[in-house]
Amino acid sequence: MSRRLLPDVVPARARALAFAALTLVSWSPVGAAAPNGPCPALPGLADLACVARDEGWFYADDAASAARLADDARIAADTFVRHFERTAPPGAVVAAGTGRHLDDDARTAMRDAGARWVLPWLDASERATLRRDAIERQLRARLPDAEDARIRSLREAALAQAANTSDAGGDGADTDRSALRHEIGHMLLIDAFWPDRAVSGAPAHYGGPGPDWLDETAGVLMESEAMTAVRRRLLYDDGAMSQLRPLDEFFAMPHPLMAGLVAARAEADGPPHAGIRVVSGDAGRRMADQAPWFYVQARDVADFLIARAGTPTVFAGIARFVAGGGDIEDWLALHGPDHGLPPTVAALDAAWRAWHAASAPH
Repeated sequence: MSRRLLPDVVPARARALAFAALTLVSWSPVGAAAPNGPCPALPGLADLACVARDEGWFYADDAASAARLADDARIAADTFVRHFERTAPPGAVVAAGTGRHLDDDARTAMRDAGARWVLPWLDASERATLRRDAIERQLRARLPDAEDARIRSLREAALAQAANTSDAGGDGADTDRSALRHEIGHMLLIDAFWPDRAVSGAPAHYGGPGPDWLDETAGVLMESEAMTAVRRRLLYDDGAMSQLRPLDEFFAMPHPLMAGLVAARAEADGPPHAGIRVVSGDAGRRMADQAPWFYVQARDVADFLIARAGTPTVFAGIARFVAGGGDIEDWLALHGPDHGLPPTVAALDAAWRAWHAASAPH
């Protein structure tokens, strides 16, 4: 099973940018037809409420939370069709939290019902609790002699700052929901373009069988307007371009979190069930610090490709070509000029940098 990691505390700005891709993910083999029946019963998770939609099945602590998961899946599915021109395969989101896992019987029940992918998830209240507890642990470690009232005051100030950074004044809900859409984007890309992928052992890449830049592009394209605005603002901070890779490196590099993922797999205790594993303290901060610019660059390159090609569907042809065994260099040589793009990665890099500079706010 493919695993992703959720650090329990990261710097406020990094959390807004990296949170979407730091969640443990499980994807299951090809399922049946699109769902049209009731929610399958999940052994060991019978207490969860469930909502069934065309996009799949959505489990959470209560019906309202399950409906919000389903609403975000619908938004992600619509966005996926707009960019990749393939029907979004149905799946399941199971917000069972950190304390429980999806066993083989539960995954089989969802596959048999028609789910082609399965995403373990935290609900908003558990995310908020994890953030609050993690910040308090940090504060107590740094200020061991501080009184409880002082710790609580600093904790609430840190939470408010994080909310303002990630949601432009919101309470964190947009970040949580955008993170879910981002992760669903990974699932949809994998199943729509690699439906016969192998699921035994570790994947060749962080997110799936495709190149990591394309996997993350699918994720960022699903995100909310608020999260997209955060990423775009960072692109024009002082020194931002020094953080971005030349496109030949960007298209070839593994996800910055891959090394941490492999290490965490090696250290994980117990059977490899689908679930959530929280990475805390310095390890979580190191992982979060490595990731944000990868997502920021994926957003910027996506914006550039859409602008130059003049259509949001440019990714459909790229994904089809890559899924067929090609790479971005060959796609550009064969199809780039037909989409208003240069025929080489080197020329694309120069065009992207010029476009980026011309797009800077004045």
